[in-house]
Parts: sequence; structure tokens; C-alpha cells
Amino acid sequence: MNKTSGIENIVFDLGRVLVKWYPEEYLEKKYGKDVSGIITDRVLNSREWLEMDRGILSEEELWSKKISELKELEKVILDLKERTFELLEPFDENVALLPVLKQKGYRLFVLSNFSKSMFRKIRERYDFFNLFDGLVVSSDHFTIKPEKRIYQILIENFRVNPEKSLFIDDKLENVVTAAEFGFHVIHLREPRMLRNGLAEFGILTMDNMV
Repeated sequence: MNKTSGIENIVFDLGRVLVKWYPEEYLEKKYGKDVSGIITDRVLNSREWLEMDRGILSEEELWSKKISELKELEKVILDLKERTFELLEPFDENVALLPVLKQKGYRLFVLSNFSKSMFRKIRERYDFFNLFDGLVVSSDHFTIKPEKRIYQILIENFRVNPEKSLFIDDKLENVVTAAEFGFHVIHLREPRMLRNGLAEFGILTMDNMV
């Protein structure tokens, strides 16, 4: 028996769901735990990074500001800047599910926090974005998850009924807000568990898994 019935739309986050994003691991492996911790705290988890995702700060402004603040780590910051695009690789096993879901008749959407230029680059590089019926990216709308406005934009712009939709995200706070709107949700703690999560909702069966 399906966990839910009547799901028509599946809404995906990108980072750590469909696309790899583990800069902390890269930094720790190359520069050590202490340096990785500083960059994670002062750059990746900074207010300015959120402003970049919100679309009110450009990537160049972010990197310039952080180099100015952390002059002693300029080399590391410049390395991360150059590596960011390379670190955003698809989870092939998860992306492979998209055409299966599309063939089964589901409408597919992206709802993701992402800077303008970096999203443009990955969208141009990877064809799987063509499978989506709609893309809502934070920097295009000056709002970020888990703020309610970005969910409303998805619902209103694409006529998405939350009660007939499944929302998938790796961050609990984003899932909580989606649930408040009435979305069915998967809090995806591990990317490799995506297929299992979809199967629990009756969206895929073991035979559909690729």
C-alpha cells in the first residue's frame, strides 16, 4: 500500500540531493581540519553567502569581501573559488531517476538556494535540467529557503498543489516549512537514500530502480 496517494508533483532541492556539494571535505583533505573549519564558519556559513544565494550580493563581491577579511587565507579562498564549479557534480544514481519519474507522468520541479552565475553554469552544463517543468532558484527571486515566500512562488507560478506534491531536501528546516504548506516531504539525510524514499511513497517500485 502506498504511503500516500495522488502525488502529481515532485520538488527537488539540488545540493546534496541531485548535485554533490561537499566543499568542507575538499578543504579538510587539502588544507587540514583547522583551516576547513575557519573557511566553513567564515565563508560557507556566513551571512554574505546567504546574501549571495538571495541575489543581493554577487559572487565576485562575496569572494572579494572574504579575501579582505581573511588575508592570511587568501590562497585557500581563491582555490575554493576556482573549485566551486568542479565540486558541483551530479549524483548520477539520483539524476538517473528523473527520466523514470518523468515517464511515469510526474511533474518535476527544482526549489533551491543558489547564486545566479553558479546556477547558470551548472544549468548550461547538465542536460538533466531540461526534464524539469519549473525551476525556482533563490537568487532570481531575492528570497531563500526556509522563508515562506520562495515556496509561495513555486506554488503560485506553477500551480503546484502542495497536497499533491512531494518535497525533497537535505535540510530539516526547509522540510519543516514545506510541511507547513501541506507538502508531503522527505528529509534526505543521505543522497543514496533517495530511491528508497521514493519507493516508500509508492512513486517507484524496486523494478523501477536503475
